[in-house]
Amino acid sequence: MQSDIKYLEKFCHQILSLHSTIRFSGIADYAGKLHATAYRKGLIPLIDKEQTERYALQTVFRARSRGEFTPHVGEQRYVTAVYEKLVRSTIQISHPEEEFRNMFLMVSLDVRCDYVTAIEEKILPFISSEKETLFGSTRAISDKYYHD
Repeated sequence: MQSDIKYLEKFCHQILSLHSTIRFSGIADYAGKLHATAYRKGLIPLIDKEQTERYALQTVFRARSRGEFTPHVGEQRYVTAVYEKLVRSTIQISHPEEEFRNMFLMVSLDVRCDYVTAIEEKILPFISSEKETLFGSTRAISDKYYHD
């Protein structure tokens, strides 16, 4: 499990390195538990650790509750909200076979940035290239949600 967390921490730092406007990256499991985070060097976060954990839980709950519409509108790629002080995006990383193994990447970006380019041209391709390794590394995390 420790190596899973190390991998996720590295993953979050790699996300930060993809685009200069990324302020924060965090990854949560199927139940909304935040396992790793990274902040841009020198950044003073707008919310504290406890608030970030609540944000992850609420975000995953909302993302999972939209699942009933998937047959009609297709798989959710990401959801973005633009606030006065930042842009937040949640990207569901869907496991190809088992929903309870899905992971959720949360990123915040600088306000007034070109977040579509950052997400579409940087973050999503990186996730695609890492997906197999990600799910291999998070199996122990998601196994606790498995029910026969």
